[in-house]
Amino acid sequence: MALTLLPLSFIALFAWSTAGSTSGNTSDPIRAAIWMWLGSHLVPFKLALTSAFSTGALTFLPIGALIFPWLAVRSGFRRASDFLNNPRGARSFIVLWYTAIATLAAVLAQSENIKPNIVLTPIFILVISLSATIDYQASFFARFRLITYSFLTLFGLTMIVIAISLILHFQIVKSLAVVIQPGIMGGLLFTLLQLLYLPNIALAGISYLFGTGFSLGLGTHISPTNIDVSSLPAIPILGALPTSEHPLLLLSLIAALLIVLLNQLAIFRSFDSFKVRQNQIIASVIPPILLLIPISYFASGKLLTHDMSPVGIAWWYLSAVFMGVQLITVVIGLYIPKLIKVAKAHKSEL
Repeated sequence: MALTLLPLSFIALFAWSTAGSTSGNTSDPIRAAIWMWLGSHLVPFKLALTSAFSTGALTFLPIGALIFPWLAVRSGFRRASDFLNNPRGARSFIVLWYTAIATLAAVLAQSENIKPNIVLTPIFILVISLSATIDYQASFFARFRLITYSFLTLFGLTMIVIAISLILHFQIVKSLAVVIQPGIMGGLLFTLLQLLYLPNIALAGISYLFGTGFSLGLGTHISPTNIDVSSLPAIPILGALPTSEHPLLLLSLIAALLIVLLNQLAIFRSFDSFKVRQNQIIASVIPPILLLIPISYFASGKLLTHDMSPVGIAWWYLSAVFMGVQLITVVIGLYIPKLIKVAKAHKSEL
């Protein structure tokens, strides 16, 4: 916890001291550090900053920030496991205490205007800390590696596409950066924040390429076949957004098809039995899809005001695409050949 909270406290204190607040006190940066620490665990916030934000919330949080507490918990678990020589005991100790401290921090850090979600805090912290103590080299995870690495490759290719779009729309990016005028310290923090939001943006990019698109506020939708957006937040990275429709990009669905086909071909090469192939396909695909659902959920949400909701992708879109492609390939590659084989065997008996 200290590995992430102490650096955040320093950043909050430095930002507070350079902001020139006339009404704040020294408890403000400490509370802000706790808010940032909870936000790095994707804990949502309820906001009431002014009368205009009476129903505001912050649920669209940077997925990239999750890597810091995850690595901190994993490092602490390894040291505790080596010291106790008992991985199960170390896991219980780390997870329970980490969850309890985070929940207590969420309770103490509440203010009149900013309130972390007390109910979801222990749930999110528990899941994240548990995921950081798992041995991903175990044989159980071997069946997921191909489809996981394939999706990560797709993730990286999408980031390249976004980078190219940023270059092509450099003037728009520059104009958005000029509008903000955050200053030196603010510019550094704002740039860091945009970097932490890159996973959210990449997932939105994948959803865009697959045709399901994403939203940037109430009544907006951006996809290769539809662009319905009236205005943009002054965030430079949003300059990469397309300015016209590109229906040909729907060919990117071939990437989803290839991921599923590669996974099935690997299973077909390793097993001959129909039932074993069927079970292996289900076992290798369902867990990643179940993981993709919460990831997609965290890649969307509300950004401060009612007008900026929803932001990001619909939580079920990407999973639905992969499930649909999976169903098609299973029918074509597994069940149709089986039916043909059964039909031929029945005909030979006649």
